[in-house]
Amino acid sequence: EPIASSRQSLRLRLRSNPVVNACSPERAFFVPPVFTLSLPVPSSTSTDSLTDAIHRLAVAAAAEVSPDAYVVDVEVRGYQGSRVVSVFVDTDEGISLDAAAAVSRALSAALDHDDLVKGRYRLDVSSPGAERPLTQVRQFPRHVGRTLTVNYVGADGEPASVSGELTAADANVLRLAPAKKASAVEISTANLINAKVQLPW
Repeated sequence: EPIASSRQSLRLRLRSNPVVNACSPERAFFVPPVFTLSLPVPSSTSTDSLTDAIHRLAVAAAAEVSPDAYVVDVEVRGYQGSRVVSVFVDTDEGISLDAAAAVSRALSAALDHDDLVKGRYRLDVSSPGAERPLTQVRQFPRHVGRTLTVNYVGADGEPASVSGELTAADANVLRLAPAKKASAVEISTANLINAKVQLPW
C-alpha cells in the first residue's frame, strides 16, 4: 500500500510469467524475473501547501518584530531532511540586519513549535535584494527615481512591458518616463505582474 498520498512509495516487484515453447506445447519455461523500481516523486502540491503554511507563520513573525515589516516572498527547496527555507522580508524604509535576525528567531521558534518542516532544514531570512523582482505595490515608492522594467497586463489582456524611470508610485498607479517616449506611461497596480530594477552595472 502507498506510504502517503503525496509521494510514490519505493516498490520492488517480482514478476514471473510462464511462456510456452513454440516447438513443444507440453514444455514451458519461465522468463527471468522482472524488477520494477519506483523512486520517490516529490509532490508540488505538498510543497506548495508547506510554502503557504510557512508564509502564514512568517507574516506573524514579521508583525511580532515590527508593525512595518512584511513578507515579500517564501521559497522552499529540497527534500525532507535537507530542505532550505528562504524568507524575504522588508519594510517601507528597508529592513535592518537586526530586524531580519529577529524575524528569523521568531519564525524558527514557530516552525519548531508546530513541527511544520519535518527533519533537518536550514532557515534563511533576509531582505529581497535589488536582484529580486518587485511583486508588491508597497515596494515601489522606495524606487522612485530608478529605472525599472515593469511587466503588466495590457489593455488587450496580453502581457506587456515597459522600461523607464519610475517618477511616481502609489497604491493605484505607477508612473514611468520611458527614455524614447515624450509622454509618461501610467500602469494600474491592479494590472501589475512584477518589475525589475535596472542596475547601473
